[in-house]
Amino acid sequence: MINMEIRDDYKFLRVEDAFKALHLNISLIGVIVELDFPTASDCSCTLRIIDPWHSGSGLPVKFIARTNRALPRVESIGDIIFLSNVKIVLVNRKITALCNETSSSFALFNGEHGEGFVPYQSSPKFRIREQDKSFLSNLREWMITYKFEDGSCCFTSLKDIKEGEYLNLNCQIVHVSKDDKDRCYIFVWDGTEMPPCSFVVKSERLPLCVEPEMLPTHVLRTFPTFGSVLRIIVENVTEKQAIQPGQHVKFLNLFLQVNMGLWSATFSPSTKMQYTMSRETQSFSPQRLKMCREKFSSRWNPITRCISSPSHSGITGVAHEDAPFVTLMDMLTYSNLCLCR
Repeated sequence: MINMEIRDDYKFLRVEDAFKALHLNISLIGVIVELDFPTASDCSCTLRIIDPWHSGSGLPVKFIARTNRALPRVESIGDIIFLSNVKIVLVNRKITALCNETSSSFALFNGEHGEGFVPYQSSPKFRIREQDKSFLSNLREWMITYKFEDGSCCFTSLKDIKEGEYLNLNCQIVHVSKDDKDRCYIFVWDGTEMPPCSFVVKSERLPLCVEPEMLPTHVLRTFPTFGSVLRIIVENVTEKQAIQPGQHVKFLNLFLQVNMGLWSATFSPSTKMQYTMSRETQSFSPQRLKMCREKFSSRWNPITRCISSPSHSGITGVAHEDAPFVTLMDMLTYSNLCLCR
């Protein structure tokens, strides 16, 4: 049993009790399991927290500040937040903790077990106490075995996407870039192939990418060489909050579209990022990726046999039993280049 009893002289309230504290000012500590994304024109954001006594979807916490820099910049879903003097209110008929810059304070801590007690971001008024360290350690220990009920059956693979639809996506971030117009491009991958997309043929040539400039070769070499990479375009982003290459994330309510003949996704006003269990990231482990690649290779073997067939006299193919199967991405990013004359 986790020892996190709340004492009368310490003002932390359990998340489940916060739902009964309408119009009261309280203090909370919780694990961040869901996060939305502030834009440059809106100095507010919302996240969702849970603790060991609340098994539901969590308590929404809405932050209001005078500038975007004063909003919490969460580094990773699963991190821990301390909230002081937040008011429980109704927002769209939902119980919500309101954290106002002028009257409330917060502190963000790494959620990994064994980390220290120094917040990576905090309000000027925040001061950590000895009791806080005990709560923080116990929450980190609890998170090791915690299972978040996220409705995984509602997630869609890239191979099943459809134009003009909203979807939830469980994926890995492979690259993040930003242009000079505060537009962010997030490149994500889940090991599956996106379906071909149709587009209207025009007299002018279509660009090879939707971003202003093609990615340099050294960046492309970090991409997976099988499966499709989807571009997520985010407008007016001031901070790439909790979005880093290599992270395994769950995006909720992405909008899919075909842009200049290429698949892309955009954030909607309701787009959020959700907690990913550590054991769920095993789907992107090296062993798992090797299995996916072998499966991908075997699926394309009939094509290699077809190309080497005599009936396709207009196609030159090479078939060798010992030759490894490679994708076009393998060839484009191969480090050893030669000049053919």
